[in-house]
Amino acid sequence: MKAVIGAVLARCPRASAGHTCAVMNWVKALESLGWEVWIAEHLSSCELEPPAAGSARSPQEDFWHETAAEFGLADRQCLIIDGQSPDLAAFRDFCAGADLFLNYSGQFKRLDLLGDRITKGYLDVDPGFTQLWVETCGTDMNFAGHDLFFTVGSNFRSPNLRLPRTGQDWIPLVPPVPGVHWRERLAAAGGADDRKAWTTVSHWYGYNDLVWEGKTYGGKRDSLHALAGLPHRSGVPFCIASDLQPGWEDYDAYVSGGWNLISSADVCRDVDSYLRFIAGSRGEIGVAKGGYVVSRGGWISDRSVIYLALGRPVVLQDTGWPEVVPPRPGLLPFDDGNDAAKRIAEAEKNLDAQSAGARELADTVFSPASALAPVFERLR
Repeated sequence: MKAVIGAVLARCPRASAGHTCAVMNWVKALESLGWEVWIAEHLSSCELEPPAAGSARSPQEDFWHETAAEFGLADRQCLIIDGQSPDLAAFRDFCAGADLFLNYSGQFKRLDLLGDRITKGYLDVDPGFTQLWVETCGTDMNFAGHDLFFTVGSNFRSPNLRLPRTGQDWIPLVPPVPGVHWRERLAAAGGADDRKAWTTVSHWYGYNDLVWEGKTYGGKRDSLHALAGLPHRSGVPFCIASDLQPGWEDYDAYVSGGWNLISSADVCRDVDSYLRFIAGSRGEIGVAKGGYVVSRGGWISDRSVIYLALGRPVVLQDTGWPEVVPPRPGLLPFDDGNDAAKRIAEAEKNLDAQSAGARELADTVFSPASALAPVFERLR
């Protein structure tokens, strides 16, 4: 079987290891099942930065080709700029015999280059906001031309879903994780230091709030506010890797609350640093955007499943996912700050058992064969 991932990589050339790993979850998941996979992205020349000293290419082009080589895709990639690429003919030949195209966030808009044979799947990795942008802002999310619509809103078939219907038959998925790949990659990078703290990674300011039917769908900062005092309540170390700076409105509240604040640019400067940060954690305190919580769409983080794969338990905010993936050792839900403290205490009682449960979940519920089964069923 052959697949193409419409990737979003070149647009994020700096301190973006978390995003790179999120895309590669899908690439390496398919490869682990024997699929041949290409990646493709398109940019316009006006989006490119000037070449760095000593390079003939823009930073975006350099990052694309370095990342493709890093993940064994140097001869299975196509970066299209203003409709042109030296790899375009080979890419179109591959597409002519390929089975599946997955369009990550719908960002690949040159569906005309794929041919007619390939099944074109839209991959919604921002469930709730994707639909709300259409409904409340009239945004064109590039739905046209796709045959199937997949979402990591695992609870999108629930009657409790609080989102507008935009006309697509959304097929819910849990995010896949190629656990063997990430464990081997971590081992090759030298592993990680002793597990020091419960950790999370976040941009501090993200989307603007959206309002639909009287409810506000906010960002992750709203959810983090409820956890400002969590370290003191729990009595164990916590760390946020973010872009939060001294002097910003929230900085002092988190320092006084006991959080260790570090730079996400350092953590995410490359994939090995990112994996070592995760593996050096006691576990993840998985904070969801407020909009995910309100929608009850069942969002589960692509980062959380990498924590699981590396044997690190996840205490994950309840977005409706427990209706699909029942909580168990290694993956525990929380609602608010007090509830989060209780779940952390529960995990700390036997961290080794929680870690074993995390890895088992990664290798069963979130394994490529299980997580992608709804995709394969639609291709038969």
